[in-house]
Amino acid sequence: MARLGSLLGRSRSVRPSLLPLLELRSAASPLRAGYGLAPTGTGTVCFVAEGRPGDGTEAEIIAGLAGDSVRRNVINHDALGRTIVRCWRENGDLGWLLGDLVDVNDRLAQAGFASWLLHTTVDFAEVRDRRHPKLTMVYRRERGTFYPYAPRGSRGRDRAMELKVRSSLTRIVPMEADIGRWRPV
Repeated sequence: MARLGSLLGRSRSVRPSLLPLLELRSAASPLRAGYGLAPTGTGTVCFVAEGRPGDGTEAEIIAGLAGDSVRRNVINHDALGRTIVRCWRENGDLGWLLGDLVDVNDRLAQAGFASWLLHTTVDFAEVRDRRHPKLTMVYRRERGTFYPYAPRGSRGRDRAMELKVRSSLTRIVPMEADIGRWRPV
């Protein structure tokens, strides 16, 4: 069918992939060297439950059980009606954290909730104060791209830092070129 669409002049849709999320490991060194930032060991998967009553609960159970079998993920809801699955690694191990985040995404997608997935985030902070993230790398699965989000204070964002990070990481991970799609998380 995709071949037929391309023969008719229609563009082929990009198949959502989680592989770029695993590539984020390669960004850790440039973020440390250029900005003094290190992984905090925390990340999230965000989705909005739609459809039949009770589906949200099923998706939450699946997401809560994904990843590390010893420690369970924390499930929260925000004021916008989104479900946020928080994963963490105490030692800040980015590789294991990314594996957990991919597992949450993958299990939700395999259970039929792929269309509910909004984004996945990974937090970075100054090496000497990892409790307060200075940068969040946001991955949009449906686009297969990242964008940086640098919160500043309680309501603002550091757009200059975001643009510098995008420039630094463009050859390392797929970055979202359209900054109009860069939303606060």
